[in-house]
Amino acid sequence: MFTESRNTTMVATAVVFLALLFFGGVTAAELADKKPIAESADKRFANYAEGITLDRKNGLLWMTRDYWQMETGWVNWYMANEYAQRMSHKNFAGYDDWRLPTPEEAATLYDRRKRNVDKDGDKIFIDSMFPEGAGWGTWTSEQKRNKAVTVSFKDEGGKSYQDKISGTDAFLRLVRTAR
Repeated sequence: MFTESRNTTMVATAVVFLALLFFGGVTAAELADKKPIAESADKRFANYAEGITLDRKNGLLWMTRDYWQMETGWVNWYMANEYAQRMSHKNFAGYDDWRLPTPEEAATLYDRRKRNVDKDGDKIFIDSMFPEGAGWGTWTSEQKRNKAVTVSFKDEGGKSYQDKISGTDAFLRLVRTAR
């Protein structure tokens, strides 16, 4: 009887552990314990099987693929915010707090020493840990009246205000703070 009770406790503990692992989200500390499926040469970025990329330098967790790669379409700023809510409600990769990056966060992805290719085959300057074929920039959370800031990964990079509905840099890469 004692063995049966002990086995039941062990099974219950295992079930709780698995539930927390798969449904409770993974913290940065837990990611540190997991083996990434790939790392950048400088060890700044680590890709995980869940479709997320950890930026160890800035403490940010990015969706590895951007909106264009996942949805194959353009997105205006309002749709971008709705998409962030939808991915949070879906608990994408175990997280419920996906959001648009700040301009400063998005700008950390731009690195003139890094080479990648956007959806049109043009050069963009983000790490190759992010797959080829992404958009050349991203919407951000900063807004003013009918415009919002986009950050470009092309040419010299930088940010600009675009119309929230018809902005030309209508791409999105969601982020969350790794904690």
